[in-house]
Amino acid sequence: MHTIFHQAAAELVAQVLTDAADAILPMLAPPPKAGMGDLGFPCFALAKARRLPPPAVANDLAAKLCALPAFGASPFESIVAVGPYVNFRYRMEALARHTAQAALASPETWGVGNEGQGKTVVIDYSGPNIGKPLGVHHIRSTMIGAALARLYAARGWKVVTINHLGDWGTTFGQLMVSYERAERESPGQPVDVNALLALYVKFHADAEENESLDDDARTWFKKLEDGDPRAKAMWKLFRDSSLAALEKLYARLGVRFDHYTGESFFIDHMPEVVARLRQSGVLTESNGAQVVDLSDQGMPPCLVIKSDGATTYPTRDLAAAWHRHGIFGFDKCLYVVANQQELHFRQVFAVLARSGCEWAAGCEHVKFGMMSFGPGVFGDSGQTGSTRRGRVIRLESVLDEAVAEALRLIGASNREGELPIDADRLSGMIGVGAVIFQEFTQRRTKDFTFTWERALNLHGDSGPYLQYTHARLSSARRKWTGSLDGPIPWDRLRTDLERDVLLGLLEWNLTVAEATRENEPSLIATHLLSLAASFNRLFTDKEEHRLISDDESLTRARMALAEAVRLTLSSGLAFLGLGAPERM
Repeated sequence: MHTIFHQAAAELVAQVLTDAADAILPMLAPPPKAGMGDLGFPCFALAKARRLPPPAVANDLAAKLCALPAFGASPFESIVAVGPYVNFRYRMEALARHTAQAALASPETWGVGNEGQGKTVVIDYSGPNIGKPLGVHHIRSTMIGAALARLYAARGWKVVTINHLGDWGTTFGQLMVSYERAERESPGQPVDVNALLALYVKFHADAEENESLDDDARTWFKKLEDGDPRAKAMWKLFRDSSLAALEKLYARLGVRFDHYTGESFFIDHMPEVVARLRQSGVLTESNGAQVVDLSDQGMPPCLVIKSDGATTYPTRDLAAAWHRHGIFGFDKCLYVVANQQELHFRQVFAVLARSGCEWAAGCEHVKFGMMSFGPGVFGDSGQTGSTRRGRVIRLESVLDEAVAEALRLIGASNREGELPIDADRLSGMIGVGAVIFQEFTQRRTKDFTFTWERALNLHGDSGPYLQYTHARLSSARRKWTGSLDGPIPWDRLRTDLERDVLLGLLEWNLTVAEATRENEPSLIATHLLSLAASFNRLFTDKEEHRLISDDESLTRARMALAEAVRLTLSSGLAFLGLGAPERM
């Protein structure tokens, strides 16, 4: 994507070089050093063709560009050569009109694009195993996937969100064994997700002393597969109880799904998968198992049917992919799943392609780094997480702690009650926002270490910092008695600090498009932090940098700029799943 400034620069250069502007556009980029200009055109290739030094070619090109009649009507205040680059500097008024004024004129379309119009993307994310509370590590897939869903929708895509639950497997046989034993001892106990975790932990503790329980669990799961009424009733009880807890927590995170279709949904689709693969001629036998040979792609064979006739994770994901394409006809299908599953998805996508599915090219593994736990998280620096042993950092507990910390800080800053705020609502917005924002402070593929100090950080480059900046802008707007109606005197914005803010606004649409294209929501967070920092550097209590002053014309221009920044922060926070408070 390019801005009107890229287009204008390309058209000017094309007039001198007699090349098509479209050929010039990809060569334009920010200069290598800050202060050289706003947009640069490198002259290395041109110099090589002319067998001249790049600085000499840049000087000649800059002089010819400035001599063009079109330069005077262009959005550039200067075009100068610096070394081998021709650098364009934007006119402040043109920059303001294209950014701040555009945001004010149509805030609902600010950051919105149409490159996805007519296309469908299916996003598979979160995908926890039911029967257990959401651990803090589940926030990675959940919030990355939810942010991508919002970004794709903003760029014109039809978005379908799916939570592919882990609701099948021997784990449920283990729960059934433990549940039946508990029922015999004390009938009628409530079955919520906490009780299910306790049953899971108890099973593994008991199984260490009685190995026959593992056989009992396999027997119960076989009953479930065979449609035994008692097994099906217990499975449904476990699933319904888990979903109730999940949906409550998802609502707290501002996350929703169009479909909950877990592994159990595709059990009846297994014969169809095998039939398709056999018909396409890619399925072969290996030691009694059915596999797809992928050695020519440097991968081990994809196991489709085990030697005992059981299906596998790849079988179920193949069934899910075929089902999704058949129902939604997607152009893209994103799987927001941890790095460790990279080989699994490479195999699944390769099998789909080999079986004749051209649409497999649209399937993509949006991988992310794993979450580890810092020393002392579990009270003992020698321990790590273990669901089987009940050592789980529950996401709900982390959110509760963060909200409590936010409430404490609100109370400390509001002792005299000078702010008419809803403290509970605000602390929820800030605390939950702090936890969510941590997911976007680095590229998604990097590993992430959970510590309580990091989770509860309400300062520095954090979600609350952005929320505070938004609240500060909202406060200024309430205090100002003027109006933004009518023409804004953009020519009053003249300082380099104001330019920095405008340049940050100019990059907003490009950043949203790039974050969507790269499936990288952290780009949104990074851009918002940079924009907030530029704004906070500009407007201080110093006389020359006051947002509201006795100079009415300057105040209107700066308040219009501030409102554009506020709209951008509000939009960006919403993409990431954070609230934008009016007061803090």
